[in-house]
Amino acid sequence: MGLFDSLFGGLGGGGTLNAQEAFAGILLGASACDGHIADEEVHGLIVALVRMKLFERVNDKQFDQILNKVHKIQKQKGVDALIDACVPALPRDLVNAAFANACDIVLADGIVEQDEKIFMDKLQLKLGIDANTAKTIVQVMIIKNRG
Repeated sequence: MGLFDSLFGGLGGGGTLNAQEAFAGILLGASACDGHIADEEVHGLIVALVRMKLFERVNDKQFDQILNKVHKIQKQKGVDALIDACVPALPRDLVNAAFANACDIVLADGIVEQDEKIFMDKLQLKLGIDANTAKTIVQVMIIKNRG
């Protein structure tokens, strides 16, 4: 950890993440893991978040602040660092939901690039999701996004 990291919390001055930021950050990581964020991915990210009970009491200004915070981390430190910051802040009962929504975003544009496959493999491991559960989630998301 560098001098500025120790003074400003290591996340660009934002300190640790809360559950909403962690969930949004994982979805943003899924959107950005291939080096660009497609319109379909952004749409999927926003739709997924606003549907969740976790975000039901978040107003537009707070929603923008959440997205801006995680986007800043992603831009400054990269997707891997963003995910590393998100995983400890994500409530255990939202792990499978975060993985499923990340998978949905990766599949949104109809093409799963190698970077996206690598991202999903890393995410599965970092979230501690067993292989059978991950496989089931991916299969369901493939069916959901078919056609």
